[in-house]
Amino acid sequence: MENRATRLEGRCDRSEVHVRLLRLFASPSYHPPVLPQVALQIAQLAHRPTVTFDDVAALLEQDPILAAKVLSLAQSALYAPRSPIRTLRQAVVRLGLKTLRDVVLEASVTLRVFRVPGYDTAMERLARHSSVTAHLMRALCRRSSLEAEHAFLCGLLHDVGIAACLLALCDDPRAGTVPFEALGGVIEEVHEEASGVVTRLWNLPAEIQRVVASHHGLGGGSAPDPVNALLVVAEHLAGEVGAAASGPGDRSGAPAAPPGLFEAACGALRLDLATVAAARDEAAEIMGKLASAA
Repeated sequence: MENRATRLEGRCDRSEVHVRLLRLFASPSYHPPVLPQVALQIAQLAHRPTVTFDDVAALLEQDPILAAKVLSLAQSALYAPRSPIRTLRQAVVRLGLKTLRDVVLEASVTLRVFRVPGYDTAMERLARHSSVTAHLMRALCRRSSLEAEHAFLCGLLHDVGIAACLLALCDDPRAGTVPFEALGGVIEEVHEEASGVVTRLWNLPAEIQRVVASHHGLGGGSAPDPVNALLVVAEHLAGEVGAAASGPGDRSGAPAAPPGLFEAACGALRLDLATVAAARDEAAEIMGKLASAA
């Protein structure tokens, strides 16, 4: 019997949507989802050796809504503060510039990017998936003794192309609102490229651009890329604990990983069964902490 997604797909010209999205992302006139300027400036400041805590706090104060979200996250169980954090300067001092950068970007995409009219449920699911994956990336770095400066942001932003695709469709007066489940494999086929385009236009580091544009594989080199491998493992474990990008019946989010990819990624990172089991438990803990921080 024909299900609802199949019936809806019949009213959606997938090839036309696919071509339209690819042309849009290739166009010099394309504008990505808006990320707060404060967040982009802090991402750049985090790499400057002369920046002070007061500089960063003053910059954050320019965006009160973002600042409030950053304070809320910094005080949550995700970051386990030893004592209450009551000011932005305390948040900067306690977390350090690079962790604060991650918190600011996490707050920014949750508040401003994963917000698409008509796709609230899908965006809530995507925001949860991205946050769980990002925190798992950080945890897996510890468990694999891998130093990867941008691992958290690669996990956070890998599926930003899904939001970009939906925003593009919303902004196109020809499209109307296409139900999320009706988009079928279109977003599957386009969202990696879109993630790469968006992070490039945000002027984020080249490593982030490269990883998010190839996050359903182990990288294009002769050997697996460690950060790609981390992302494959983190996404898989996020799905296992109920934080997949797509919900039951949806076929328009991130595709299922090819058979054997998770195992190959674990092998590339030299993660044994005990380490994977511990990471799976940590994924469940992260889900709980995110729920309490919401």
